[in-house]
Amino acid sequence: MPRIRASSIPEHKALTRRQILDAARELIRESGTADLDLAELAAVAGIGRTTLYEYFRDRDDLIASLVEEELPEVIAGLTSQTPPGGSPDQRLLRLAELTVEFVATDPVLGLILHREVPRLGSNAQDRIRMAHTDLSASLVGLYLDAVKAGTYRPIAPDLAGRLIHDVTMSAARSAIAAPERLREVTENLRLFLHQGFASRSR
Repeated sequence: MPRIRASSIPEHKALTRRQILDAARELIRESGTADLDLAELAAVAGIGRTTLYEYFRDRDDLIASLVEEELPEVIAGLTSQTPPGGSPDQRLLRLAELTVEFVATDPVLGLILHREVPRLGSNAQDRIRMAHTDLSASLVGLYLDAVKAGTYRPIAPDLAGRLIHDVTMSAARSAIAAPERLREVTENLRLFLHQGFASRSR
């Protein structure tokens, strides 16, 4: 039986799980890919490969778990940079802009969200989509607030959410392809979203 490195078995398991996720994050950051070799990961984490499978079923489970663990805090950080004092349309545009900057520049979660999700199984993709829930809800909520304020015209909220998401991710892909154009990309994203949703009476 492996040596327990904490005061209880649950604490030991939590510590080991965190150690594996930290090792995965470091390998993804160093290699620029989430195509992890699980034997290498186990070695970096300081555990046996069989122990790794006690915590994660496979690579997809590991990647989805990393996103679930870390993305909510990132989203909270992004939304905190859109304080309630501003108009809802400007807050929406700022949040979309910050999302592009994050996805385009973060060497781990940004890379996973942009490049790796299509390569994962459907279960892992669903889990990662669920991890985006708070961000999607914030964007749609700001859109609806802008509709109430008369700044944006009303369309079905689910369609608005999909349009905002798809345009923002497309902008992120453009910024990743040409990092030197990040500012140009975000400025045009703001313009595109604002003009697309703007009330016809304005």
